[in-house]
Amino acid sequence: MEPNPFIGTKEPATRADIEAIEQQYGFVLPEDYKTHILQHNGGWPQRSIFMQVEPNGERVERDISDFYSVRHGVSTLEDSLDSLYDQLHPDLVPFGSETGGDQFVLSVGPQDYGSVYYISHESYTPPEYEYNEETDESTPPAPLDYGTGVYFLAPSFTAFLEGLVEVPDQG
Repeated sequence: MEPNPFIGTKEPATRADIEAIEQQYGFVLPEDYKTHILQHNGGWPQRSIFMQVEPNGERVERDISDFYSVRHGVSTLEDSLDSLYDQLHPDLVPFGSETGGDQFVLSVGPQDYGSVYYISHESYTPPEYEYNEETDESTPPAPLDYGTGVYFLAPSFTAFLEGLVEVPDQG
């Protein structure tokens, strides 16, 4: 497959930058995603459309307008984790967004590690944490219980990148 050039990338991130995020949040990012960050820190791809296939076979265009950078720039992975971490299932890590604010996320959970999902903010309902009044503790939602408005896109970050196509002609 032809390379998909990235535009607007930021100063390169380091492995230490990535490891600091993993340590702070207690997850391990997929290797293919880490490799991507080290090559293209943020920015947006020339081919930016992913065609989501719904269960009924209908195809929906998902346009990723921004990949979050690590450590450098305005839209960083760290900022998105800080602002979205308590709203998402703990197994989901946001890595990019669509112009309207919808999120592209990676799973770091054991059942679907590395899978890519799309979250439509208009139909998203976060998963429920179970609260135990006796112990005053919350239990995270079950694995794969990501809430409504979350759509599977690809089994890996690499498959997601390989599935990106050019914006179709509107004329």
